[in-house]
Amino acid sequence: MRQPRSPLASVAGFGLIDVLVAMVLLAVGVVALSSSSVFLMSLQTDTSVRSTATSLAIAYMEDIKRRPPRSLASEGPVRVDEIGNETEDGSFVRSLTVSGDPSAPDVVKVVVEVRHPAGFGRQGRVQLLTIIYRGNDQ
Repeated sequence: MRQPRSPLASVAGFGLIDVLVAMVLLAVGVVALSSSSVFLMSLQTDTSVRSTATSLAIAYMEDIKRRPPRSLASEGPVRVDEIGNETEDGSFVRSLTVSGDPSAPDVVKVVVEVRHPAGFGRQGRVQLLTIIYRGNDQ
């Protein structure tokens, strides 16, 4: 005669392989989320540094515009800090290029460039350009 089976004996449970597969899938998901989190943090930092570089370029361009037009001359790269003060260990590099145009001798093109550190060892740059009227030499 057959013994009646208990209701729990007919219910199949999770096997060891099922649990291992679930753990591997969970681990892959967690690694993907953590790497995307690191990437998003670096993007946020890049945006902040680029914003600071843009502010430095705008402030220096305004300073250039206040100078007498005839005294404008190109300047080599200079290291500056986050507030624009010249310093040897600044993380930003500012330069000024002043160039004339033979077809318009009474104006000069002024370019302020600020190079800044970007993520993953790259270097970004912000350039501002304006035209300044110098006046006639006559």
